[in-house]
Amino acid sequence: MAVTVTKEDDVFRFSGRAFDITKAKNEALEPYGCRVHNYGLVLELIPNGSQRAGFAQQIGNARFMRNQYLNDRIAYYEETRKTLPVDVYKKKYFPKLKEQYSFLTLSDKFALESAIEHVDTAYKNFFEGRAAFPKFASKWKPSGNTYTTKWTGNNIRLEEHDGLPYIKLPKVGLVRFILPKKQTIQTLVPHWTSILSVAVKKKGDRYTASLQLETVVESPVQLNQMSVRDIMAADMGIKLFAIIGGEDWEKEIPNPRWIRIHEKRLRRLQKSLSRKKYDKETHTGSKNWEKAKQKVAAEHRKIANQRKDFQHKLSRRIVDRCSVFCCEDLNIRGMVKNRRLAKEISSASWGQFLTMVKYKMERQGKHFIQVSRWFPSSQTCSRCGFQNTVVKDLVIRSWKCPKCGTYHNRDVNAKNNILAEGIRLLQKNGIIVTV
Repeated sequence: MAVTVTKEDDVFRFSGRAFDITKAKNEALEPYGCRVHNYGLVLELIPNGSQRAGFAQQIGNARFMRNQYLNDRIAYYEETRKTLPVDVYKKKYFPKLKEQYSFLTLSDKFALESAIEHVDTAYKNFFEGRAAFPKFASKWKPSGNTYTTKWTGNNIRLEEHDGLPYIKLPKVGLVRFILPKKQTIQTLVPHWTSILSVAVKKKGDRYTASLQLETVVESPVQLNQMSVRDIMAADMGIKLFAIIGGEDWEKEIPNPRWIRIHEKRLRRLQKSLSRKKYDKETHTGSKNWEKAKQKVAAEHRKIANQRKDFQHKLSRRIVDRCSVFCCEDLNIRGMVKNRRLAKEISSASWGQFLTMVKYKMERQGKHFIQVSRWFPSSQTCSRCGFQNTVVKDLVIRSWKCPKCGTYHNRDVNAKNNILAEGIRLLQKNGIIVTV
């Protein structure tokens, strides 16, 4: 069945189904010169006592369904050597499970369906080599303290009552949330924007709602010709967060080292937590243990928020300044296996930063290029192209080319090589780069 679109008062209405729904919608929007834009919005919730109990019910049921489906799928494969598809599980197993476990009837239908769909996605990622084998969800880990529900029939919406913002969630009702500064409900989610789904997450004693939103925007014009001055490259590092620059300039971005800044206070809070009374068998602690746990969680949350704020501001400056951004395709999963550098690499969070740059560039029709991780950017002389394998040693921060005699700063040289490789890849794809 094809997807069709109609336009009513500047609002696009879709109808129909497709295997790749986003692709089908974009094809339907081509005559209008528009495309679908999906983005997220995170809201800080302020639930009352009964709503916290409701969230606990939804999260617990979703965790139960995930573990049940994963267990049944493993058992089914061991018995028949065949997979147990999601649609078959919904039709044949769902009704029996609801009869057997009455508490599942208290849950939102979409929360249960989403839980098993996430298992199926985890299996696909595993077979494609992008993730490890799916694991059972645990109450004591972040993956076991969330549930996702989908929009249908206006069951999820933002409302205002007595001047206060609320979000309507199935089976939970109207929940207060913190409205961001200088925002209203109308500017937060305009009437032409659709809510696709909401993921409610519990972290410590706090709850957040992550909204997946969809809107229609004008298709950005892809740039087919550009000046070399509109191209930037970056070499990520630890001593410096990055060396960013163009053909004839570079700028050093200091590494904030958030974990190191908070390390002393975090160590003191964790020591205090370890001294409090805690029963490992029942996973319960004293009131003082709960208070100490909340302080540790607050400190970690502060570190994460500071890192995210720094990366959002830096990525915005980069996107506003250039039309093409080049960087390396870093093997971060392999790099963190180095015990000496794992903490610093995790603190820098290059993956999160590059993701921010990528979606902001693509949103404006600009180019985000990642050169191969096997490209010897640090070892190659950017002047003559000689490859000096001695520079593999990370201790060497500067070196002189044995062939042409050019003196190189390791990071600046790597930035220049990444820039040159990025320009080569652009030209290979038919884009004209002028001086």
